[in-house]
Amino acid sequence: MRKIYFNGEIITVNDKEPIVDAVLVENGKIIKTGSKEEILKLKNEDTELVDLDGKTILPGFIDSHSHIIAVAQTLMIVNLSDANSKEEFIAILKDYVKNNPPKNGEWIIGFGYDNTRYENEEHPTKFDLDLVTKDIPIFISHASGHIATTNSKALEAFGYVGTNYEVPEGGVVRTVGESNEPNGILEENACLSPEKRKVIPTPSVDTLLSCIKKAQQIYSSYGLTTAQDASIDENLNQLLNLAAQKNELIIDIVGQAVQHTTLKLLKNEGTPKRKYYNHYKLLGGKTWLDGSPQGKTAWLTKPYYEVPEGESKDYCGYATQEDKDVIEYFKSLIENNIQVNVHCNGDAASDQFIRCYKKALEMTDNKTDLRPVMVHAQTVREDQLDDMKELGIIPTFFLDHIWFWGDYHYESVFGPERANRLSPAKSALRRNINFTLHQDSPVKMPNQILAMHNAVNRQTQSGRILGADQRLSTMEAIKALTINAAYQYFEEDEKGSIEEGKVADFVILDRNPLDVNLSEIKEIKVLETIKEGNTIYKK
Repeated sequence: MRKIYFNGEIITVNDKEPIVDAVLVENGKIIKTGSKEEILKLKNEDTELVDLDGKTILPGFIDSHSHIIAVAQTLMIVNLSDANSKEEFIAILKDYVKNNPPKNGEWIIGFGYDNTRYENEEHPTKFDLDLVTKDIPIFISHASGHIATTNSKALEAFGYVGTNYEVPEGGVVRTVGESNEPNGILEENACLSPEKRKVIPTPSVDTLLSCIKKAQQIYSSYGLTTAQDASIDENLNQLLNLAAQKNELIIDIVGQAVQHTTLKLLKNEGTPKRKYYNHYKLLGGKTWLDGSPQGKTAWLTKPYYEVPEGESKDYCGYATQEDKDVIEYFKSLIENNIQVNVHCNGDAASDQFIRCYKKALEMTDNKTDLRPVMVHAQTVREDQLDDMKELGIIPTFFLDHIWFWGDYHYESVFGPERANRLSPAKSALRRNINFTLHQDSPVKMPNQILAMHNAVNRQTQSGRILGADQRLSTMEAIKALTINAAYQYFEEDEKGSIEEGKVADFVILDRNPLDVNLSEIKEIKVLETIKEGNTIYKK
């Protein structure tokens, strides 16, 4: 099938010819770009003409960090993101249980609660959740994904009963007052370690496959043609391979295998670049070195502006792993030519990443371009960016933090000085460091237009500008969501720009982001998403 898209503004993300008004596509590939007159001459009797009527085409957006299976799972569970108080939190849960009574053996699972919106920023505890039910386990993830609140029944299932229990390294079980009795709030590996994750029952395969279809529809509605899952274990790898075998993947999905399964799932192919099988590929490994800033579990070199209640004045968060374990993991991946993705929110965690990766490189002497990725890089310093440049580390920035939590970061988490340096994308650009943008879905939905808006404006919900000198131009933000992200996946020769020979992955917008007022970027609408020449979403 041949198609010609014409009579619009086509942003190619190719510096040699940044904007054209027509493109010829055949069999899912871009054949030629150019002027309307030039491209229309190439039509034949089998060519479909698509009149853009002034609309704008961009390369399909590429998600550089998220958890698409978790997004699929959220479609089966209760959403607490709209609760503005503990009372609303409990009311939403009670209503959900009334209308969706769990079957035998099932848990009540929820996500998205944000204690920064509650009075005194108090987390709901087991005493609150026990008001909903003491008989069915309840597990509710925080908006950050790094903390959860549970009821007494779930604590019992996790083994946190009484005052004598074991907590996995890198995890915290919060307690009632000065006692050792769990209060229901679990941090990091206390609920995220492999052995604890296995405690929570999983839905049926058919249910999960159905929800993966719906999750892809969500991603494509935001203009995404490539998504990621950064939490792949053996079960999720089997699930995505099954979806691929059944030809149920309409977008490309890039998997990152979590630390304990990376070498089980990924073999040394002699190159970090790997091929898709029916739109799925397992690309690299994933580990995390700290928690989240809004949960005040990120690992900093200087204390939090306002330390959490009960902590000392020099509280800086904490690490989740020791150097020796991190070095050994990095070494094993480097030896096998595998890319690593490392969760680092705090600058102490970033220091650990840089220190340990440098050591692992020295131990292996591998010269392969592995493109390691620092995920979030929220508080990365200027000197760290210099080291990252030297090591080839790609930062992927979560700039939506400025919109959703920027005021909280300014007033409580980091204070004015550090808040104004959150996610220093412009500093990375000045060093010619390849960087990308993400939204860590399901922490926030994969709204790429909003990511672009926040990178350009850096404005909080109160109107405060955090780091005016770190604002990107619109084209710089577009590149971070397209060609830079393709580079992160070793796919810059195949995707990320509208050029001859690349796949025909496009997103059609109602307006040109380069022409609208900067404050209105977030109002731009995705009208259509095209994957390899075929429409997969249309508004």
